[in-house]
Amino acid sequence: MTSAYITGLGVFLPNEPVNNEEIENVLGLVNGKPSRSKNRILKNNGIKSRYYAIDPKTGKQTHTNAQLTAEAVRILVKNTNISLEEIECLVCGTSSPDQIIPNHALMVHGELGCPPCEVVATSGVCCSGMTAFKYGYMNVSSGWSKNAVTTGSELASTAFKGVYFQPEIEAKIQDLEAKPIIAFEKDFLRWMLSDAAAAVLITDTPRQNGISLRIDWVEIISFANELETCMYAETRLHMAYQS
Repeated sequence: MTSAYITGLGVFLPNEPVNNEEIENVLGLVNGKPSRSKNRILKNNGIKSRYYAIDPKTGKQTHTNAQLTAEAVRILVKNTNISLEEIECLVCGTSSPDQIIPNHALMVHGELGCPPCEVVATSGVCCSGMTAFKYGYMNVSSGWSKNAVTTGSELASTAFKGVYFQPEIEAKIQDLEAKPIIAFEKDFLRWMLSDAAAAVLITDTPRQNGISLRIDWVEIISFANELETCMYAETRLHMAYQS
């Protein structure tokens, strides 16, 4: 097997940071009231600010997931001596793609506009980025490509706007009053997740100057056979046909 090294990183955080006091001004209130669980969750997770692909003044989305990821790759290119034209393998992981077809990685490839190369998309919630990383590592270490750019990104804010929670709150208001834990479960992820993208360059040789990290092994194991599912997301497929 060929050696594989991490030789470059790129991170993109959209817009200005949003502190904890301003989160609901960006995402919106649910039922017109501040969250009763927000402060407890924020105290426990220790996060002080978030980044959202949302314009705080207009409430409109500023980036797609593919655009977030493409920006991270461009920053990676600036940080290293590789060019977009030299990328041989592009692997992009996410659990919040902009659409089902074309897949997320193909959308990123289109955003970048780089020449034809191997393009792969991975999913799997928290492990989607690591799965992309492992595919890139295996591609380089097996000698199939000299380099691979792997990414992990999430665009969570589009699902956590207050307006999307309103109908369910109104339908279950009595249940919420009788069982506050239901509200906590629905509210929890709003104060945990935000938007960002990162890119990693994996090459078959170390950098000529700068730090390189040799990858010896990557293992990802599922315990879905033993543990309860911790979250669900619904996907509705809309297909248009043109005669």
